[in-house]
Amino acid sequence: MESEGNKLDKSERVDLYFEKGSIIASTSIAAAYFDVTASTLSNWMKAGCPRYKYGYWDIRAVTEWRAVQEGRKLADAAEKSPDKLPPAQQKLYYEALLKQQQLENAQLRNRIASGEYLSKKQIVDDLAKYFVVLKHSVTGLAHELGQMVAPYLDVDGARRIDQILSERARDALEQLSITGVYTAKEADESQ
Repeated sequence: MESEGNKLDKSERVDLYFEKGSIIASTSIAAAYFDVTASTLSNWMKAGCPRYKYGYWDIRAVTEWRAVQEGRKLADAAEKSPDKLPPAQQKLYYEALLKQQQLENAQLRNRIASGEYLSKKQIVDDLAKYFVVLKHSVTGLAHELGQMVAPYLDVDGARRIDQILSERARDALEQLSITGVYTAKEADESQ
């Protein structure tokens, strides 16, 4: 049997004790430890702060929760205006931004190296080849259409139709041209 001195009366309340490596404190002790009021602890609990049980707080869990909350506040302040942060926090903020940019640059270089992106030179060369083919096809089409309608018109009318179709084809090619692939001067010289 237990002696009368070792038994805790149900009406007695222990304000501070240890359980499984954690310090468990009553609301009054926890409020004094964090230098806040009991109502502030209640507000923290409503905001997601862990509570051990009714009227008791795990000091370590509350401290960790507060650290996360302070980190979020600093991050929010940094997003709004990093200049309002203390110099040490500003340094960390800008170092984090730098690291993020370096990571993005490294990822882009890796994607380029793996062939996910084409080089500008390769694209320009390929487009130049395609535009040369397009130029010959479009100008040939204009000339063919002129030849097709020539039997139904007089010689001057057929030339005019051929010239109008060639001009329209050149205008369209000019709008699609890349410097050096097709210019109106080259077309004028070829006639």
